[in-house]
Amino acid sequence: MISSLEGLSQKYFFGDIQSRYKIERLISLDSENQHSISKPFLISNQKNEFFQKGIWNYASVRSSSKFTFLPFLSLNQSPNISFESPKLNYATGLQINYVNAKFFGQIRVGHQKGFVNSEDQFFSIKRPFVPFVGYVDDTLKMTYNKPILQGVLSFKANKYIVLSTGIDKNTFGDGYRSLWLSDFAPIYPFLKLESTFWKIKYINLWSLHEDQYSKGFSNKKWASSHLLSYNVNKWLNLSLFESVIWQDKDTLLNRGFDINYLNPFVFFRPVEFGIGSSDNSLLGAGLKLTFNDHFLLYSSFILDEFLFSEIKNQTGWWGNKYGVQLGIKTFDLFNKTGLYSITEFNLVRPFTYSHISSKQNYGHKNHSLAHPLESNFKEYLFLIGFQNNNLDFSIQYHYQQYGIDSSNQNFGGNMFESYVNRVGDYEQKIGQGNLVNQHLFIAQISYLIAGISNTKLFLQFNLRKAADSYGSSKNNNFLRIGISSRLWQQLQDY
Repeated sequence: MISSLEGLSQKYFFGDIQSRYKIERLISLDSENQHSISKPFLISNQKNEFFQKGIWNYASVRSSSKFTFLPFLSLNQSPNISFESPKLNYATGLQINYVNAKFFGQIRVGHQKGFVNSEDQFFSIKRPFVPFVGYVDDTLKMTYNKPILQGVLSFKANKYIVLSTGIDKNTFGDGYRSLWLSDFAPIYPFLKLESTFWKIKYINLWSLHEDQYSKGFSNKKWASSHLLSYNVNKWLNLSLFESVIWQDKDTLLNRGFDINYLNPFVFFRPVEFGIGSSDNSLLGAGLKLTFNDHFLLYSSFILDEFLFSEIKNQTGWWGNKYGVQLGIKTFDLFNKTGLYSITEFNLVRPFTYSHISSKQNYGHKNHSLAHPLESNFKEYLFLIGFQNNNLDFSIQYHYQQYGIDSSNQNFGGNMFESYVNRVGDYEQKIGQGNLVNQHLFIAQISYLIAGISNTKLFLQFNLRKAADSYGSSKNNNFLRIGISSRLWQQLQDY
């Protein structure tokens, strides 16, 4: 099975959970020298039997160079818009793929337009944005109207190193959610160096992000991240993550991209101290166990700041900022091919990912680069699904508890607010502020009609019930039918 993923050529495989099920199962359970911790998956072009078949064989592999041109389309009813006055969201354009032994390219050009209902996410949306897309263009009508220009170009330098660049998304972590780097935020420019050798995968990611939440001399900020994945053996994987974020320009200096963070083999915290910097650094660690050919147990930890003495004394000090993820995935449940499940728990302490200014927080275009709920929350989720050729079906349930700001006071749930404006230094706990209890239920069935752009016909039912500590409650359910190019996982599950 290992050899089926090896070859001279390479490409990145995008898609949602259902479309990447087969390749994820293979990487996670059947191979000692493969790594599932980063997405999109970097795989060989030599084999394609692990993908959904698709109605048209656009995804078939050729040994020679090949251009592929494929239209993509997403068309569906805007959530929470009444049937009496229906409104549609759409995205359409052209995807261009190119692959040969050394190069891979996937470029998408087009246009997207639609509506955002402020009631859609109820309490969980802390500022106006279009989920997965970016800023709202008209905050009164809550509409967006944006061009699409995204993609990735990669070059395989040798057997061990792949260099890629583009305007797209990257994901770090094995969970349904990610506390390190998720695909929730909109696309961003990046440069990535991906090295795979022996039992190790090492990734360097440099990225450019945007922030208009707070005033400053520049709306740009930079991030430099490392991810190390080590397969101790076939059933045990250890991982390390770190990232640093700095603002492009401040009152004293026009920094731009800081060459001190260009070194791919150095930890950032010593660099920060060495250059006298107060940049925002994050550290993470993960562990993954596979067993019984069907189960994957995973955990991850994110650390923003802490003082051991304050943790030991259990004072609830505001600066002990961290998050924890625990989960288990099953593949081919009950020996039924394509049947899978995910059970996961996430928690993040108040003020995690935030900084003195939003110009240094772990966000992009009003979105979190990690978990959609940002910080000051607990979440329990369960998902069960079935994928077979072109057909997939899934049911998921989330129970979320999160604290939001109230009375114009910062309780640590909005990562774009400065932690300088916090309420007190001690007795800070998860759920503080206005506590919201939220239940989400999502059922979806879809049919794949174009494999290379992961375009599906779908029917989706969403149910949301939320209530805060002041007695306000908001319940909503809606049914959507449409066609969508599922280039990323984009469900209303937060």
